[in-house]
Amino acid sequence: MRQTPTTPRRRGARAAVTVLVTATTIGTGLAAVPDRAQAASSTTFGTTAPGRLEHVDEGIPVELGMRFTPSTDGTVSTLRFYKARSHPRTTPSSVSLWNSSGTRLARVAVSRTSATGWIDVKLDSRVKLSAGKDYVVSAFAGSGSYSTTRKYFSQTRTTPTLTMQRNAGVYTNGRSSSFPRSTYGGSNYWVDTVFSPSLTAPGTTSPTPTATSPAPTTTPTTPATTPTTPATGLMGWQLNARNVGLAPFGLSCSSLPQYTGSLTPAAGTRISGVRVEGNLDLRNGDIVVERSCIRPRSGSSASSGTAAIVSNFVCGRDSCPVISAKSIVIRDSEIDASGLPASQIAAACAFRGAGTLQRNYLHGMGSGICFYGTGMKHDAIAEQNYVTDLRSYGESHNEAATLRDFMRDENPGRVARFTRNRLDIADGNVTAGLFIQSTGEDIDTVLVDGNLIEGGGYNLFLNQPSSGGTYRDARAINNRFLSTGWGPSTVQGGPGWAEWRDNYRYSATAADARGAAVAAS
Repeated sequence: MRQTPTTPRRRGARAAVTVLVTATTIGTGLAAVPDRAQAASSTTFGTTAPGRLEHVDEGIPVELGMRFTPSTDGTVSTLRFYKARSHPRTTPSSVSLWNSSGTRLARVAVSRTSATGWIDVKLDSRVKLSAGKDYVVSAFAGSGSYSTTRKYFSQTRTTPTLTMQRNAGVYTNGRSSSFPRSTYGGSNYWVDTVFSPSLTAPGTTSPTPTATSPAPTTTPTTPATTPTTPATGLMGWQLNARNVGLAPFGLSCSSLPQYTGSLTPAAGTRISGVRVEGNLDLRNGDIVVERSCIRPRSGSSASSGTAAIVSNFVCGRDSCPVISAKSIVIRDSEIDASGLPASQIAAACAFRGAGTLQRNYLHGMGSGICFYGTGMKHDAIAEQNYVTDLRSYGESHNEAATLRDFMRDENPGRVARFTRNRLDIADGNVTAGLFIQSTGEDIDTVLVDGNLIEGGGYNLFLNQPSSGGTYRDARAINNRFLSTGWGPSTVQGGPGWAEWRDNYRYSATAADARGAAVAAS
């Protein structure tokens, strides 16, 4: 897509103008008529005016959109686009909703309007969306004039119900409206939806694999647990086995049908609502695993080169790169190695590589989330996971979570963070609950925010070995520590924490679980 160099316009915060466009017939030309109603809360961007807007006038028609994935079933009733006050000619001629294969699910024509801010375009009827499947919302700028914010999608973005992967902004040039596929510089074109999660309790119907997952070989049984409140919005010290993983959906490992597909799935695979009885190799990238159980059988161990139950890199050394062009997502799932002997599993991580892990319940293996060999491309995000019941054997070294390398030379916008997790490390061959160690390669940035780290060893350990890489920009904010070992935190080598604030010992009876303050080591 041709980009005209311009100076970015930085806009101060102001009240966005929300207008409602009512569609009587899909495809009918509509005028944008102001309405006093507030925009629905289940939007990606809310009503705030975007920052760092840059105006582009290509002079040729272009379809501009955003690719997104719902984390739950739901419906879309309204499409939205943002129109800057300084560029009244940016009104698109239509807005559309598509599935991932390019089939248009809805389209509404929009006539020019003088209104600015977020413009809501109501659909004639709600469109049903399925959890774990990709969709695109887009607007057709027939004049070639539009606003954008570059590098906005240089990292994965999430809301409580939607995930926008890196490079979620998409476009295509053409004389008429068509499915946008191309990306440019992580740009955001500020097109959005009003998404309403399904009101049906998650677990009231039998789970079925997505269209790209193999058909199950058994029929799922009645869910073994009662649906509860998911972890969305909770802090690390509020997590438990009932509000992460499968339990919030009324599911359990034994209630799911067995997965019969490849354990090295092809790029683009969506694995949903199944029980995987083996080790998953996600090296091909662009894979989503959700509402599933990964429970390896005896003999499918972690003595392989990856030393992990789920991984997305090829070799076993810490510096091995992630080879796939697109990252992976594992969410609302359970990784359970409790059925394997400790001698077989003590050297294994639940996950090893780089990706986005959200709201998972991980237990029974030697170590939990291991961001090793993260390469140069993808984010390493652990959010609202509960890691517990880890096991040691012989000379194993065991941590609930680890970061060993994370370099931003080729992608300055990539993100490494551990946010709102509960990391429980038992006594045994323990170094730390969360061990940040620049072994072999550099760690350029990491955020540790809102976690409960508990158990033996040190809860939080920041280390720069005398030989190996360096670390920088390490920040620890608003964490809770429950130590049964050497103490809440320590630093060995390197510059220490770039930011350390609002970190406390855990107290079950104190407001916000704030016990005594913990000073930076």
